[in-house]
Amino acid sequence: MPGELFEAARIDGAGAWAEFRYVTLPVLMPAILVAILFRYVFAFRMFSEVWLLTQGGPARSTEVLAVYLYTTGFRYGDFGGAAAIGWLMLLISLALGLYYLRRMYRGLNADA
Repeated sequence: MPGELFEAARIDGAGAWAEFRYVTLPVLMPAILVAILFRYVFAFRMFSEVWLLTQGGPARSTEVLAVYLYTTGFRYGDFGGAAAIGWLMLLISLALGLYYLRRMYRGLNADA
């Protein structure tokens, strides 16, 4: 981060909290928002943790969408249904990611 921003904040009389809130956080916000988007995408397609620990759990209580896709395709042999679930997962991820990126872009450019 540019040191000039912090120097200007100190000259203006900003304390440590104001410097963090008005200088550090806005500079880091684009990176933080992209990291949150990546975490969302990885959480949405989470499979291995749930499958290795519970395989969907007792009475499907810990079953996530990726585990449901796997059981539909390989346990029940419904490959068409599993393909449909996969496409729905893709479309939902794309739609929510696009919405999130659009909101992020508007929010960052509103200040400029």
